[in-house]
Amino acid sequence: MDLMGAAWMVRELGEPVSAIHILADGGIIAGGWNGVLKHWSDEGDLIWEVDCDDRIESILINQDRVIVTSGLHITCIKEGSIEWSHALEGSSDMLCMHKGKVIATSSVYDIEHGDFMESAIWKYNLEGELIEVERIDERPWFIESSKELLLALGRPRCGILQGKKHSSLATEHPVTCGISGRERTLLGHSDGTISSSKGELISSEEDSIDSIICTDYGFVASIEGGSLIARNSAAEPLWSARGSQVICHTEGFSSTHWAGRFETIDGILEIRSSNGEMIASMRTSRPRVAHTNQNRVGFGFEDGKVIIWEKELFERRIDSEESEVDDRKSRLAERLRSLRS
Repeated sequence: MDLMGAAWMVRELGEPVSAIHILADGGIIAGGWNGVLKHWSDEGDLIWEVDCDDRIESILINQDRVIVTSGLHITCIKEGSIEWSHALEGSSDMLCMHKGKVIATSSVYDIEHGDFMESAIWKYNLEGELIEVERIDERPWFIESSKELLLALGRPRCGILQGKKHSSLATEHPVTCGISGRERTLLGHSDGTISSSKGELISSEEDSIDSIICTDYGFVASIEGGSLIARNSAAEPLWSARGSQVICHTEGFSSTHWAGRFETIDGILEIRSSNGEMIASMRTSRPRVAHTNQNRVGFGFEDGKVIIWEKELFERRIDSEESEVDDRKSRLAERLRSLRS
């Protein structure tokens, strides 16, 4: 299948893409390694562009505001203009909303020790006023805010922090990633453990967990070294796929799985069905980030391209190619019959 031919939209950010978000209305917001942030409409028209001066790490949408972490700053954009921006400490990392407040995390990396030595949790109101800052000795690698604010931690304590309460998990090894699912929050660890935020052991994989995504049938974990492991909601194995390093992956429409890999120079985009069967693949620039909503899948690449696939167009191309294959098989069968007669 010609994946580029099946793309709904291709746009240029002008620098390597570091963050991407598909809005509920189908519009696209993408940020780059040098701080450019662009908003395209659901039809692909450029609505606005701002310069945030440094690499865009996270994008948070709150009604008519776009809030990003950029370098050491947290910045709020409204109607295409920077409404407010504040410097944090070290590098600004993750964002979420909790009880009407903007929560941002920042971390300080110690070169001598080769690890993150201090982090801070910042709380702002939507007007940009600092309400509270809390400092801890660990870097949070995942943040969840549907109920009580939850932070999943690296060394030295590891485990999770909910409010002021620290809890251990199914392993003492650092958390590396996490995802909030429909029924529970899953956390990946450096020893290959996948646990729940309630301390349950979900599965034990062969190497450190790079990332986890939720799917209609369960979850898919990306393992250091290039493996993808799909499991159902009971954590029973469904399919697996080995290959080069997985940079980003996401569930797509119709229960498809989309993964961006990197092989020394080139990138590879792979699309699989819910049973792990390869549907399509193509060579790309290095993939950097991915995001999805119900009807669209988007990837951002090292060469600055933002590529979006739309469900109806994608499925129409698949049906068309399958029909062409069936036609070729029918013509071949007809020729064989004529040779026998």
